[in-house]
Amino acid sequence: MACSRRRFPIWHLPPQRGTVQRPGRLAEGPADAMCRRHLGAACGHAPLCRRRAGSIVRANSDDREDGGMAELTMRVKAWYGDEIISLAIPDSWNVETSRLPHTTSMTSSAMAAAIDDPFGSASLTTLAADAGSAAIIVEDMTRPTPTDKIVPLLLDRLHASGLDEDSIRFVLALGCHRQMPREEMAKKLGRDIVGRYEVLNHDLDGRFEYCGRSTRGTPIYIPEAVMGADLKLIIGTTYPRSGTGFGGGAKCLVPGVAGQATIETYHKLPGGETLSTDSEMRQDIEEIARRVGIDFIVNAVLNGDREIVGLFCGDIVEAHRAAADHVKQVSLFPTVPEADVVVSNAYPFDTNMRYTWRGTWPFAHHRDALKILVDFATEGAGYHQLFKAGGRPFATRSDGEPSWRLYSPIIGPKEAYEVHPNCELYTEWEKLVELVEGRAGPSPTVAFYPHAGVAWAT
Repeated sequence: MACSRRRFPIWHLPPQRGTVQRPGRLAEGPADAMCRRHLGAACGHAPLCRRRAGSIVRANSDDREDGGMAELTMRVKAWYGDEIISLAIPDSWNVETSRLPHTTSMTSSAMAAAIDDPFGSASLTTLAADAGSAAIIVEDMTRPTPTDKIVPLLLDRLHASGLDEDSIRFVLALGCHRQMPREEMAKKLGRDIVGRYEVLNHDLDGRFEYCGRSTRGTPIYIPEAVMGADLKLIIGTTYPRSGTGFGGGAKCLVPGVAGQATIETYHKLPGGETLSTDSEMRQDIEEIARRVGIDFIVNAVLNGDREIVGLFCGDIVEAHRAAADHVKQVSLFPTVPEADVVVSNAYPFDTNMRYTWRGTWPFAHHRDALKILVDFATEGAGYHQLFKAGGRPFATRSDGEPSWRLYSPIIGPKEAYEVHPNCELYTEWEKLVELVEGRAGPSPTVAFYPHAGVAWAT
């Protein structure tokens, strides 16, 4: 069915306030955290450096020679420094750390080889040969993909096929999130790219084409900026998540750049279990992607340091399924059997409070434990047009015992409780240490999940 051009006025997203920090260089992990043996996945697209599979590492007080204080070490502040921090804990705590397998990032040449060996698709160079224009859909700052590592490789192939800079545009998949200022575009794509190519924020008040309805009844509104391109590409990341089973794939299209009627209907569809790809939500957005003609996707798989350890390219479904299979190999780890306290880290989904929930899944495995989430939420509460706070002038915490504790030295009560009124905010780690020892005694068993934001349980 041909799409018809139609004005689709909805909402205008507020601009971001304040300044944006420049990202710091990713720090390298400790030398003893990496092995010297490099293994390749079966598809050859994801070289790994692995000391062990996802595992539990136990650190008991009897194992330590020095007294006093120990540390919980983790990475925080995605896009705003990607820093490694260490939180001091008493040496008497028995910490069991459930972590991802150690992996090393792909080289540029390895990523180029993955792009040139797509799943279920002709090569990108072949697809671009007869195209007069291209639209590349990329995620916003709420997603951790280091897109700037991928974009130059795609542009090399598009230019080699005859497309010039003026015939290529980037569309930022904001969904119902806020607009991205130029500084953030530079973080996501690279400063040189932003200076040379057209980069558009998805605009819910913009011009859309109506492409009919999906078999599940979803009205399909896609921006003219995407539909007008001969070649339509998506760059994203595949990771475990509820609803659609995995992130990535067609989610960058819907809800990423869809009209509000499309987004609202999509969010009402039945979701599925994490690690499943047969939910109605997933099937609906993939049908829509076929309908509007997404030609080629590039989906990354990331490690706990926000580095690319797998790249899967090609058909909107086949490449995504290959990425999902790889996630099951490198992004799952066992949960700690029993614990008095659980400490979980939301990184790399710690840009704002709207995505805090990605780090809370270990809590379901420790229902009787004292639950603590580390989430710096550098941008504060965050913004989502569909899930606003409900008009509270100043949000407060719900009455009664909080479901979990939030550690964030950056945000304030209004930002925390606007989104999660059932938590209790702590801005000083020492106060949480006091709470733990008051509840669980001087030698609690602590389940520590430093990579919870990008992982899932086996």
